[in-house]
Amino acid sequence: MRAIIIPALSAFILVACDQVSEIVSPEVETPPAETTETEPQAATPEAPERNVAERKTATIDWNAARADFAARDMDDGAMAQVASGGSPAVPILLPDEPVGVASAGGEDALQFRPLADGYFAVKKGEVYDMIINGTDRLVAQPGGSGAAIDTELDFEETMTGAQVSFSRYGASYLVEFMCKDPATAIKGSCITEADAVAEVEKLLIAGTR
Repeated sequence: MRAIIIPALSAFILVACDQVSEIVSPEVETPPAETTETEPQAATPEAPERNVAERKTATIDWNAARADFAARDMDDGAMAQVASGGSPAVPILLPDEPVGVASAGGEDALQFRPLADGYFAVKKGEVYDMIINGTDRLVAQPGGSGAAIDTELDFEETMTGAQVSFSRYGASYLVEFMCKDPATAIKGSCITEADAVAEVEKLLIAGTR
């Protein structure tokens, strides 16, 4: 009897162990790998285009300047000498009086000096000095033609007196009135707007190409 019972019991124990093994060791599922979502990068905004003003050379109407020069009184030999002194960058506007080349001594009543982009002149006076500047440089928007239209006289008071600006023949002009007495320079009290405009209106064309 023992020889029969023991093998049977052993077989029963083996079968039971196999069943327990199936219960205790279930097949473990591997969890899916986590996916990290990458946020889309915000597009870098493009810098807005800037309309940067640029310095240009003005287009000078030399035909109009020559016509005005030919129409003026040619009796003033000193004024005519300025016209024959080379090829100015802009038409030259000056007071109707003898002209001398500006020097360190400054002895001439009306001093004149040509520049690469225009000229300047100084007329000395007892109450104020008049400084005349002419240039072919202008500030234009990109793509501009460089042409400038004639403008009216624009009077403005300054810390040292007053000034009058305008455009003619396409060139830009600035006439400054520098007060000799600092006390009268405040608000340009050494010269009135009417007197400043009258002085500028008396300027004559003294040189052209």
